[in-house]
Formats: sequence, C-alpha cells, structure tokens
Amino acid sequence: MLDQVQSEGHASKIIPRERANERRDIQRTIDLWQRNLADGSALPDVETFDFSPMKQDWGYRFLICSDLNLENAAFVMYGAQLARLLALPEKVQTIVPLFQQIPERYQPTFADGCSKAMTQAAPARFSGTFNYDFQVELYRGVFLPIRLHRSWSKRLIFGSLSYRKVLSIDRTAP
Repeated sequence: MLDQVQSEGHASKIIPRERANERRDIQRTIDLWQRNLADGSALPDVETFDFSPMKQDWGYRFLICSDLNLENAAFVMYGAQLARLLALPEKVQTIVPLFQQIPERYQPTFADGCSKAMTQAAPARFSGTFNYDFQVELYRGVFLPIRLHRSWSKRLIFGSLSYRKVLSIDRTAP
C-alpha cells in the first residue's frame, strides 16, 4: 500500500520500501556498537567487536576504514541492500576510494559522518532529504567509530544508511 502526503497544491506518494524498517536498523546498529564498548572505554576495539549478531546479513550496514584524510577512506564491507541503494558493486572494492563509489549527492553525508566518527567517540546520526530525478529521497544514517589500534590514527567506521523515495505530484499543473 502507498502512503500519501498532501500539501498545498502537491501530493506525494511514497514508493513502497524494503521490508526492513530503516529507523529500527539504525537503532539496532547503535545498540550493537554500544554492547561492544568495554567498561570505561570511549570506543570499542576491533579485536573484541562482535559482528556475529548480524550473521551474513549486513543489509543497509557498512564498514569503512579511514584516517583523518577522508580521501583515503574505503569500504571494507557493506550489505546487499546498501549496495542496491547506492548502486555499488556487489562485491566490495577496497582498492577504490569510497568517494569514487558513492553517488555525488551522498558524498557530503558520508564525508561529514566519517569526519565525526574520526574525531568523536559517539554516534553521528544523520537524516534529511535530497531532490533527485523528479523524486525526493528521505534518508537516515548513523556513523560509529571503532578503534583499530590504540596508537593508530586510522579507525573503522561502522554504520547504516537507508532511504526511501517519495514521488512529488504537482496538482497545480493544468
């Protein structure tokens, strides 16, 4: 069933989305990250991080490796649903920089999310809209830091990103 939102002169139809509720996926991603925090630690360590609750289904989730120079960021892992959303290759290409793989409209979101994950020890949550190809994309995401090694400047960035499309119908047109 399609939801419909109306405003002055316009109606929007929401295209049916995948069965997974992206808001719950964001919260489950944060919960998993928080369960992996050691007592008194600001960041979980990769050596003890338990990814097993996700089994083989990464869905909308991703893992990025980066340092403070975000041009060096690269995907380490991502789910099939995220790959479809962002038109990524089915298999991760770790040698291709992240920003050469994601759509241009999402590059500022990934840059900001990665930057915050590199400099803060807290979830960086994002949501917003993009007007694209006569549609509006409503997106939601989270970027979470994971320590690779105590003396390294590189970090893993664990996160989730999803969106749904809304078609805009102009009712004022003749």
